[in-house]
Amino acid sequence: MLSTATANAVFAYALRGGADFAELFLEDRDDVSIDCAERINEVSRMRSYGAGLYLLKGNSGAYVYLNDLSEPALRRAADDALTLMGASGEGNGTPRPFTVLNRENPCPVIVSPSEVGQERKIALLREAVQCAALLPEVSRCQATWFDRDQRVILLNSEGVHAEDRRVTTRMRFIPVVSRGGETASSFTEYCAAAGMEAFENGRHLEQLKTCCQRLRGSIGAPEAPSCRVPVVLEAGACSGTFFHEACGHQLETRSLQEGGLFWDKRGRQIASPKVTLIDDGTLKGMYGSARFDDEGMARQRNVLIENGILKGFMADRLGARRLGLERTGSGRRQDYAHAPGPRMSNTFLAAGTDDDDAMIRDLDEGLYVTEIGGGTGGREFTLLAACAYWVKNGQIGPQVKGAILVGRGDETMLKIDRVGRTFVVEQGGGSFCGADSGFIPTTTSGPRMRIAEMVVGGKGEKL
Repeated sequence: MLSTATANAVFAYALRGGADFAELFLEDRDDVSIDCAERINEVSRMRSYGAGLYLLKGNSGAYVYLNDLSEPALRRAADDALTLMGASGEGNGTPRPFTVLNRENPCPVIVSPSEVGQERKIALLREAVQCAALLPEVSRCQATWFDRDQRVILLNSEGVHAEDRRVTTRMRFIPVVSRGGETASSFTEYCAAAGMEAFENGRHLEQLKTCCQRLRGSIGAPEAPSCRVPVVLEAGACSGTFFHEACGHQLETRSLQEGGLFWDKRGRQIASPKVTLIDDGTLKGMYGSARFDDEGMARQRNVLIENGILKGFMADRLGARRLGLERTGSGRRQDYAHAPGPRMSNTFLAAGTDDDDAMIRDLDEGLYVTEIGGGTGGREFTLLAACAYWVKNGQIGPQVKGAILVGRGDETMLKIDRVGRTFVVEQGGGSFCGADSGFIPTTTSGPRMRIAEMVVGGKGEKL
């Protein structure tokens, strides 16, 4: 995409202009999407090609992106970035020689989507639509295929030369379930950091069936009550997403710089002793994994909370500079049009020692959540319980709808009184997280867990 000689010349120019660090993120990406309902509605393919130039000077930074990768254009981009930073133009740094970094790909691809015709992808979509049509009370279903082939080269003035190729496939389902004049609809996705082989086992159809079953249960279900009760979060994405929103974003350096909840609590207890939370971008076959982060650092395993004690944060390059931290391989971005930022990858609660069934059996009254439909993080978090059941006298009762879980991470995590033994990876393979550096693939996983008391928002009465 760009010769190392040209990159070196641009870095030397930027360092002479007053920057103390320069980076080029080069991207060549193909995206394919196919939409299907009763028929194929749309087939599109898009190629994105360009570079982002990132300059730092002390604790200041500027990011400029462009499609013209000629040396004159990159020099002009460097001038713009230097002006934005207020650089003096009196730098004297020299870029280091490049060293190619080699690392095993945690997400190898057997059959790349770019190597097969669209007919095979269309056949998978039609199979899914036909599968939905055979399910009880499903009136229609839209299915959409996505695949991405992202080729990345990362070069910087410290001599880093890192290359990665990230192939992902994804299928989105939007079924509509109807009964007695009432309808319910939502979407679910099956995601894989893999090629066409991810659809050979039929797990994507199981994802569709689970979604339809949940929708059937929601029709005629009573509204969840507004109350304070114990809440059990099912293993997999439920318990993992809780931590993603309750504390994950607050442990990223961007939030820490803005006065987050946990900056002054390193080495102190911030959660129940039953909680060990890890973010690991090296896990094989996981949607949030890659060889390197988007700043050219090898991905790594970061223990964030251990037995309730805050151990560390997730730091990108600029955040590490500003806060005096070590980088953690957490600098990520959606594409070349986004500057990198500190982001989660595969975030999970480690398995505990508690009996999974006893969490519910011991409840007098409470809420059992089996699916989270999304949420927001910050000092206060919210989680939409897409599928939940009322528990009474240790028995799982009727499905309820409209439950919203709210709280503060620094308060709610201390109320976790059970963490189960059985670890479950997120159903559907992964999802996306959106922030300043764009939408990035992530996973959230963990065992079943219980929170002794939590605020539940809803419109109904206790059952």
